[in-house]
Amino acid sequence: MRLAILFFAVLVASASLLWSAEPDWYEHLQSARAALAEDDVEAAFPELLAVDSIVGGHPGAVFALAQIAARRGYRGTALRHLRDYAAMGLARSVKTDTTFAAWVGDSAFEAVSARLDSNATPLARAEVAAKLTDPSLLVEDIAWDSRRHRFLLSSIHQRKIFVLNAEGSIVGFAASGAGWGVYGLAIDAAHSRVWATTAASATTEGFVEADSGRTALVAFDLATAAQVSRVELPRDGKAHVLGDLTVGRDGTVYVTESIGGGVYRLRPGRSTLDTLLAPGILHSPQMPALSTDGRLLIADYVRGIAALEIPSRRVTWLPKPRTLASGGIDGLYRDGHQLIAIQNGTHPHRVLELTLDARETRILSWRVLEQASEWLGEPNHGTFVGKNFYFIGNSGWDRVNEAGALETPADARPAALLRLAR
Repeated sequence: MRLAILFFAVLVASASLLWSAEPDWYEHLQSARAALAEDDVEAAFPELLAVDSIVGGHPGAVFALAQIAARRGYRGTALRHLRDYAAMGLARSVKTDTTFAAWVGDSAFEAVSARLDSNATPLARAEVAAKLTDPSLLVEDIAWDSRRHRFLLSSIHQRKIFVLNAEGSIVGFAASGAGWGVYGLAIDAAHSRVWATTAASATTEGFVEADSGRTALVAFDLATAAQVSRVELPRDGKAHVLGDLTVGRDGTVYVTESIGGGVYRLRPGRSTLDTLLAPGILHSPQMPALSTDGRLLIADYVRGIAALEIPSRRVTWLPKPRTLASGGIDGLYRDGHQLIAIQNGTHPHRVLELTLDARETRILSWRVLEQASEWLGEPNHGTFVGKNFYFIGNSGWDRVNEAGALETPADARPAALLRLAR
């Protein structure tokens, strides 16, 4: 039973309520979970193969298949799956996994074990542009105000937006309501607005239990910081967080809801959110990015990158190289036919560059730009300033406990703003 629990954890550690636009993916996963809960690896095996095939390379399924092969005594198959896992650039200590204990000292096993360990080696290309001083901010997002040459950053814990000037000084800009943390930011320069998502949660100081589950999209004037718009997601008694967002050229705001899984749109002049994708199609949609032809590319945290055709509401998944572990992406940003993906749901945490085809319908290749470096910590979001990519390192999310509260010990390090020249 211990092994079954281990397989279960590998597969669904972050996917307890997983759904997908492809029913087969969900059905196979559910079947695999049920079989592993009963320690029935024979029944789980074909379901795991199906999961891996549909996703086009799924690290959790691959590792679970390696464990099953090891239990069966299939050395060659287990090593092949471990090599596939290593090719994804992910790190894991397999020598401490008793499933593979019989092969410790085996030269081929030692080689793949060494590769898995080496995948955690730091890669530092970014330079520190600024270090913040307050580790209790829980910095979530960053936006560049090009007219005023300043960064705006959001703080979930201290429920505010603040300004980071070119000199590195921090000043307040705007605050949300009591107990409502500020999450995503997106600037609409044409209309001199910064849009922000806000939600009431235990992670924010001053949280009021009666507000639990409430979340809203708010706009502030960039010149005066006055609130000019506020649209709340209707309450339904469930937990919701409007988290990440992007703004189209016409001022339309596209926003994702990371807990319920919905995707919404606020058109200029409207006071209510349109539902583009109802909750349940995606599990945990994160940062959206508009493609050149108007599709919405959405990082779904437990699966990969989905493409939403807005008029038809049709969802497809961007095909990818089998070696790309595409889950765990928080921030997603388009630069021509390339995407920058900030991945904090993998080990190690990393920043990836994904190259798309000319039609931006598939991922052709990928490479690591930054991983496990000194100030990377748990990264989350970023923004382009010209060709330079700035992103938040050491956000503080690794100090949020299971109850949702931010812990700030005396030796806690603050967030940093990192710059990658491209």
